[in-house]
Amino acid sequence: MDHPLDESISQQTGAQGPATAIPDAVQPSDQYWLDTGNASYEQEAYEEALAAYKQAVQITPVPLVIYMRMGESLFQLGHYDQALTAYEQVLQREPENVYAYNCSGNALYRLGLYAQARVAYQQAIRLEPQEAIFHYNKGLALIALNRLDEALMAFMQALQCNPDDAYACNSAGNVLYRLCRYAQALNAYERAIALKPDEAVFYYNSGKVLAFLNRYDEALLAFEQAIRFDPQDAQAYINMGNVLASMQRSKEALHKYKAAARIAPSAEAYNKQGVILAHLNCPMEALAVHAQAIQLDPTSASAFAGIGHALYQLECYYEALIAYRRAIELDPGCADAYNGKGNILRDLVCYKEAYEDYSRALQLDPHCASALFWKRQVWLSMRTPNRRLPEPTADTAGQEQVSDALSTFVVRGQSVFAALVPWGNRARELRDA
Repeated sequence: MDHPLDESISQQTGAQGPATAIPDAVQPSDQYWLDTGNASYEQEAYEEALAAYKQAVQITPVPLVIYMRMGESLFQLGHYDQALTAYEQVLQREPENVYAYNCSGNALYRLGLYAQARVAYQQAIRLEPQEAIFHYNKGLALIALNRLDEALMAFMQALQCNPDDAYACNSAGNVLYRLCRYAQALNAYERAIALKPDEAVFYYNSGKVLAFLNRYDEALLAFEQAIRFDPQDAQAYINMGNVLASMQRSKEALHKYKAAARIAPSAEAYNKQGVILAHLNCPMEALAVHAQAIQLDPTSASAFAGIGHALYQLECYYEALIAYRRAIELDPGCADAYNGKGNILRDLVCYKEAYEDYSRALQLDPHCASALFWKRQVWLSMRTPNRRLPEPTADTAGQEQVSDALSTFVVRGQSVFAALVPWGNRARELRDA
């Protein structure tokens, strides 16, 4: 059984978000509201700080530091467009204010205006090329623009300015991972860990690269460290489960997936449990957890594909076909559903249709070993005359048991059983669809 690892790289807040730098400024004398605002800002009471700064702007002339502080307060409150306006006020009066350019870039980044953010960061770099944080922020904007080679150069420049910047090492590793330069990515993560050994995300990212390189024992140790520093990281538990599943340690993998679901219930965590339960020949339990996944995410193609697998194990072939068809409707790129559908059609001696489904599964996932094997077998079988499609079995007691099990799991007011109808004769139409 193939358990593909989650290939995404974690982007932690703080570790990956644009950083902000504000210069120390001489406070205007006798400015009560400015002092009050600064005190509130330092205590992270941003609403109170903003109110004080709004009083301070009544002063004539308005000190630039007030606009900077107003912008920072608005930024922290998530009012990025208003923060940008405040920074623009500074730049109108002082076009060479390097920190206003950096902070403008941060606001633009948060607004999703990555190209404009890059330009703002570049202006800050022009004025102060040795400031590592400006290169770092520029790198983040370039990642968002999918300009990965340039992003890597930006992070390398940040490290030249500050060789002890662990987050720049981590971000360089993220880019190298996306460029498929896995050994170099691992080196970058290891350097980040050496610089800041208590940051969970560095171990997490290292573990994912190690898993991709099939260095499973080392990957498990890395994920254990990630959980040690962040016990609530559900994704670390899921990736530990992925590694254990790849090592054929199914029961341990199931334990990790259950832990992830307890910390942060998600369709992914329940679907992973369902895959393992099906592998352990527990189809009824697999139906239950996939139903929980659908309750959390009714559009989860993986959950319907998992239900199809469980029904296939229970020999409810036509019902399984409906589940696979639903998975494909939700995600036409679900190779697992095409492969499962091909298995059923193969068993029903519908070789031509099965061959087409295996072919589609391989187009979507060229590494699907099951589809590759059975596509070849079906091709050989098509050399003999097709036999008549067998009628569904008359095991009504078994089907009632499945129906009862499915109907106990309600999904948005409808049972999973209802989501899989029509049954019977209408289901037979699928072979010609």
